Amino acid sequence: MEYSFRSCTIEDFDFLFNLKKENFKWYVDKIWGWKDDDQKERLKQELKEHLSHKKIILINDKPVGVYAVHTTENGDMFINEISILKEYQNRGIGRKILEEELRKNQENRIRTILQVFKDNPAKKLYKQLGFKIYGETETHYQMENVFNENQK
Repeated sequence: MEYSFRSCTIEDFDFLFNLKKENFKWYVDKIWGWKDDDQKERLKQELKEHLSHKKIILINDKPVGVYAVHTTENGDMFINEISILKEYQNRGIGRKILEEELRKNQENRIRTILQVFKDNPAKKLYKQLGFKIYGETETHYQMENVFNENQK
């Protein structure tokens, strides 16, 4: 399935909130308790600080997800978020996005890192793509994909 990106804007707030609620409410509810108002405030703050990191994932010009990355102080590529509407999950979109990111990072010898809720099914995909757990918190695994020294 072919996808494209466009820059995220503040006008995407409702889409982003609904996407977050659809994909992460059950995790947040289980650990901290989900409250729409609190989550909307958190999202507003996140957008103030990190809007430039976010891209909207499009299929046929329809928003279907969000992808956010940034470079850390250490030069690592941190995948802040990859989230796709349930109706578009399991179609290879997320895998393709991550494979392309990892290919670029391998070529440029950049370590790719992310964190994932411990019981998030996406953890299986990350492992398939070569991510390894290097740390953990009470709720998340911290994972890395280190460039292969044997590559060019």
